[in-house]
Amino acid sequence: MKFNKEVLKFKIAVTSGCCLRCTHCFIDKSRTETIPFKDALALVYAFLTSPGEVKTLEIYGGEPLMEFELVKKIITVARARAKTLGKRLAVSVASNGVMAGPEQLQWLAARGVRFAVSFSGSGRSHDLSRKFISGKGSYAAVEKKIPLFISTMGENLHVILCVHPKRAAAAYSDFLRLAKLGFTNIGIECVHGFPWKRADYTAFEAGMKNIARFTLARAAAGKPVVLEPLLEFFRDKEYANSFCPFLRDLELFPDGTLSFYPYPFLRTAAQRKAASIGTARSGIKKRFLACRPKAGAQRCVSCVSSYYRMPGMTDGSRAHALRTAVCREAAREIIARSASEPAMKAYLKRLIALFKKGYI
Repeated sequence: MKFNKEVLKFKIAVTSGCCLRCTHCFIDKSRTETIPFKDALALVYAFLTSPGEVKTLEIYGGEPLMEFELVKKIITVARARAKTLGKRLAVSVASNGVMAGPEQLQWLAARGVRFAVSFSGSGRSHDLSRKFISGKGSYAAVEKKIPLFISTMGENLHVILCVHPKRAAAAYSDFLRLAKLGFTNIGIECVHGFPWKRADYTAFEAGMKNIARFTLARAAAGKPVVLEPLLEFFRDKEYANSFCPFLRDLELFPDGTLSFYPYPFLRTAAQRKAASIGTARSGIKKRFLACRPKAGAQRCVSCVSSYYRMPGMTDGSRAHALRTAVCREAAREIIARSASEPAMKAYLKRLIALFKKGYI
């Protein structure tokens, strides 16, 4: 299989298995699916041979640490292949953190793999949706491991604050809690599949503006916290066709489906089939195979709008757009202030360095 357009970021959901039953994740865990290694290998090779010299491979699930031997094999062959092709490859593993132990983290750290843990800052926000099969929240189980995460992974530790509409007003306080716990690289995502009310959007936007102000104040004081969505500003400046889903939304599901929709968003097999742009065995569908992205082209606009049409997705997408808009304004302010403020210039350099490392 080959891609005729640039795939900057490729995601593999290695398994549907998970030790949690998060309410905002719609993966069917009644049957465990795990991607065959040969399917993962074929797509990793296609991804790495696509145009572009910088690549990011993201491995998640389910819970990828449940299939850690498979994860190790995928990372090992991807690293070797990238080296052969002369490509710069960044690798990340996204986890709920419950099963992460010293041996796994040390293996990842030794190979420069980024560890992204989903953790919502406060017990009320985290346990609202991140629950064990018993219904008990997982906050305490993850919180006690944070010192291990920080000491082992260092700068390659990333935390994902996933904002539920019911906790939209707590986004800022949850962010502050993460910074207090010692996280210095914080991403923000928005829950899909649940209704966001007008008041939720308003509260979330206000929280994001406070988060941006806090981030800039810390940067100016020489005590920076990286707000990961700031890096999207640099991506959009760097890549003229950043709108094309092939650039960073392509992913492989455990059953071999290729899609631009994130695996946990799809509730049914019918939705999975509708979202499919091909499979690991059959390749990419003709509609997507030969096209080339061109910013502003009607063909591209209609392609994207007709694909992203599944119900239940628009609410979270609007919240995500609010998040992104606030962060872009903050990025512009950082650039403007960096001309006269040494601390802000140092922060800008740090953001650019992370961007070049593949934090995209």
